[in-house]
Amino acid sequence: MTAPTQEAAAGPANGAAPKGDAPPVVYRPFRIGAQEVDDDVYDEVATLTAGSVTMPQYNIPSTAFLRAIYMLVENTVTGNTATATGTGAVGVLEADGPYNVIDSFSLTDTNSSEIIGPVTGYDLYIINKWGGYLFNDDAEANTDLFTSTSNATASSSAAGSFSFILRIPLELVPRDALGALPNKSASTPFKIKMRLAAIDTVFITSTTVGGSCRVRMMPDSYWEPTPTDGSGNPIASLPPGVNTTQYWNVSTYERTAGNFTVPLVNSVGYPVRNLGFRLGDATDVRATGETDWPDPFKLQMQSNVIINRLKKIWKRKISEWYSYHAAGDAAGQKDNGIYWQPYCGDFTHKPGWETRRGYLRTTDGMRLEGKGSIGGTGTHKLTVYTNYVGVGKGSTLAQLTT
Repeated sequence: MTAPTQEAAAGPANGAAPKGDAPPVVYRPFRIGAQEVDDDVYDEVATLTAGSVTMPQYNIPSTAFLRAIYMLVENTVTGNTATATGTGAVGVLEADGPYNVIDSFSLTDTNSSEIIGPVTGYDLYIINKWGGYLFNDDAEANTDLFTSTSNATASSSAAGSFSFILRIPLELVPRDALGALPNKSASTPFKIKMRLAAIDTVFITSTTVGGSCRVRMMPDSYWEPTPTDGSGNPIASLPPGVNTTQYWNVSTYERTAGNFTVPLVNSVGYPVRNLGFRLGDATDVRATGETDWPDPFKLQMQSNVIINRLKKIWKRKISEWYSYHAAGDAAGQKDNGIYWQPYCGDFTHKPGWETRRGYLRTTDGMRLEGKGSIGGTGTHKLTVYTNYVGVGKGSTLAQLTT
């Protein structure tokens, strides 16, 4: 697995010594001179239909240093006919809804190399909830922002309406802005490409009126830092390890029930920040995957088994790390079929805001395998989420540990 190569941004080397016998200049941290700023909003509307819909490309405006992009999705239905309540009524979402309204999403850098994707909207939801970026990562925790209306709960012409907000992360640690990327060229912008799903992907009943789906996105950035602080001390013009980039890739493997081994060939080559697993049945139903999860699950690295974990012990660890509790798909719950191993929990009690000391160090060609025995019968799908870090040119991971 090879990360895209990025050139270091122009600017003075932080802490570089001037010519002659003068003492070296000590720069104060980048964050002292930088403040968060919002920018122009992407705003597009499409009607959900029987086929997928490609949205206009979003060329993210130049904003100095890009931290993240917030995405608000609102689907409005006004024409559904009330039918009997239940799982077969109109407007009832599939198990991965409403996030599966995003059929495909990718974020590319200024060199058109993929940082995230292509992934689904549900994958983005998982990245948000489990990636370790914010104090409250659960997209469903605020019911003013996450809404869903269906005839399973109320007969309504609005059945099938929903709204949610997801955050597309770039910055790794807001404490020092590691991972915020230079975004200063209007001619070579970061880009988002997205496709909306067909009605029968989002809803159980294809006779549902799809509705009008409005997508808005807003970049969250740092402005160009001031050259000095209030006392005249010089401030670093770039984040630490500039162009250090985190990537997310998603790989799916099919295995039959019973003993299995999966070589995680797409999860090695760089420092791993998060490693997540999702199990579903042949049609990727996660509730079945939750029941059939291997007990124990093993992760072997080279000749060492580094995880040999009972299912209930793993659930307990997840509760300790994230405060997500009983398995389920509601707010505050451990999503069905999802089991997560963070390597970014070495600073505070919650994964994220890390010191970078706990990353799983991997190299190209290293043996990394998932093992266990899948319950149930028939084919199962094991999806692996890998969050890895490419250190910026001219820096090393050792220099970025604090």
